[in-house]
Amino acid sequence: MSGLVHRKFFQRFTSGTTTYTIPNGVTVLWIECIGGGGGGGQGNGSGGGGTASGGGGGGAYSYQVFDATALSSDLTVVVGAGGSGNTGTSGGTGTDSSVALSGNNAAGVDTNKVLIQAFGGGGGARRGNSTTGSGGPGGGGGGTGGRGDTRVEVTTGGDGGRPFIGQSGSQAAHGNSLAGRGGKGGNGGSNSTFTDGGNAEYGGGGGGGAKGASGGTGQTGKDGGGSIFGAGGGGSGGMGAGSGGKGGAWGSYSAGTGTASAASGANGAVGTSRDFGCGDGGGGGAGDNTDGANGGNGGIPGGGGGGAGGGDGGNNLVVGGNGARGEVRIWAW
Repeated sequence: MSGLVHRKFFQRFTSGTTTYTIPNGVTVLWIECIGGGGGGGQGNGSGGGGTASGGGGGGAYSYQVFDATALSSDLTVVVGAGGSGNTGTSGGTGTDSSVALSGNNAAGVDTNKVLIQAFGGGGGARRGNSTTGSGGPGGGGGGTGGRGDTRVEVTTGGDGGRPFIGQSGSQAAHGNSLAGRGGKGGNGGSNSTFTDGGNAEYGGGGGGGAKGASGGTGQTGKDGGGSIFGAGGGGSGGMGAGSGGKGGAWGSYSAGTGTASAASGANGAVGTSRDFGCGDGGGGGAGDNTDGANGGNGGIPGGGGGGAGGGDGGNNLVVGGNGARGEVRIWAW
């Protein structure tokens, strides 16, 4: 056989900001970005008036194929971080993953232009309302054009990240999403009004909403939304003797098909991590008769953290699961 074999290259980026140098002879780049997942909210007992917490939204997924010879020789790679599940009244927002030109492109018409970006999921709330004892809502899933909404002491679930498909304003009424929009977070409440997280296509799944002030009765947490290409949202915490909600899955357009829920006062399960695709959302922590249990961490990359469970008799805070960090993958040939 004559001639040279055309080499192929692969590199995975898992944290921080890095300079990627396009290998000599490469003409095609395939790039994937996954945003960081949102953190689940904290839960509390509060002597019989406790609240369970909403799950964090999953990170979005995006990909692009480029003519490598038209770009700058170096690219700037940024990997989004997962949101913390222990930041007070709500979980932290996941940050964004991106790849940008480093300087000018080959034609000299773009400088430091962002080539591809995937946004992080919003954090779930610790409680829906500080005076009524309602459960916390879920964070919105990240989109390909904007971050998911983080919730702080409101009952309505967070909007999924942009783009808003087929409308110019808020997408609050739209739970499930298509194209690059993130899934809406589930609503929190004090009765039957709390809901599962919305599902998405390329955006991350929304976090599940939670119940509060159960008055001695158990209530199962709601499930995180799934995403066909993006990461799953975290399940919400259970209330009283109720189990936590299930995390949403990567590769599914249905809520609660991912990580199993927690039962009998147990901490939420950690979401499934993958070296391909995206991670699942973490399971919500179970409720119990004292303080509730911790939410599970989201699966790598991009899974939303599970919300913490609520208790009927304790007075201590318990911790929501951390959202998983994002990731950037580059194939070159």
